[in-house]
Amino acid sequence: MEGLPITMNTILWGYIFGIISSMFSALYVVPRKLSRQKPIVYALIMGGGYFSASLAGYIILKMTGFITEPLILPFFHTILSCLNGVLWLVASVSVLISIDKIGLAKSNQWKSLQGPVGAFLILTLLSEFLVVNLVYLILAIILITLAAVMFTTRDSDSCKPNKAGIFYALIAALFFGIYAFIKKILTDEGILFTQQIYTAIFVVVSAAIYFLIKNRNDSIDIQKSKREIFLPLMGGLLFFLNASFNILSYKFIEGSIASMLHQLNAVWLLLLGVFVFKEIDYRKYWVRLVVGLSFSVIGVVMLLLARM
Repeated sequence: MEGLPITMNTILWGYIFGIISSMFSALYVVPRKLSRQKPIVYALIMGGGYFSASLAGYIILKMTGFITEPLILPFFHTILSCLNGVLWLVASVSVLISIDKIGLAKSNQWKSLQGPVGAFLILTLLSEFLVVNLVYLILAIILITLAAVMFTTRDSDSCKPNKAGIFYALIAALFFGIYAFIKKILTDEGILFTQQIYTAIFVVVSAAIYFLIKNRNDSIDIQKSKREIFLPLMGGLLFFLNASFNILSYKFIEGSIASMLHQLNAVWLLLLGVFVFKEIDYRKYWVRLVVGLSFSVIGVVMLLLARM
């Protein structure tokens, strides 16, 4: 798919891929909600699932002629891909801890700030501010940030929001934002699917090293049932689909816009958190939720105007 001309049709596909990616971004954290594994153990097994899916995906796409990129990358690209594995692990463990503390929906609203972080880095360091409408893009960033604030509710009238849960979600947002920036650099170099293999390898290596060091001093309990192994493996597969569609989105539209469009996952996860996992009482907070959803939708419209 290398060398495709950028037309209005391919730009439209860029938006479609971004929306699909946002759906898988919401779905890949759902298995964590159902799992009892420790965050680092879950991340280790999930990394294995991500690697398996990345390798299988690369082989299938290579055999069908969809991609021509080599498996062996230049040294600099290898370093960037491996660095992304470490960034992904730190961000993932942080968001898993955050989910344990404040729930799926609330955690994701703060993690969704990865979009503004990634967009800022891409705009400034990759000079995309020269080719997008900054006014609309800044409006989108402000609206999506306000949506995160509106979606944050208290557990009860008498207690404050869990600051530790929010802190871990913000750490995840920072590292995922840097991860997105590096992913855009590699995509611009024509490395779409190979980067995921190297990233996934270093996710597993980094998690295994941390696990061995941590387990030496403090035994970590591992749930070994089929269900507890299957759930993180499924999470890894769903993350591969999320990352793949996100990379395809980067291929056809500006990274700053794709990073923000990816934040539609906040809407999908909010709906899951409210109606499936019952984490937020929508009857009590319906005004905040409607306002937050409105900010998210208007923010996406601003992204469309930013590219036009």
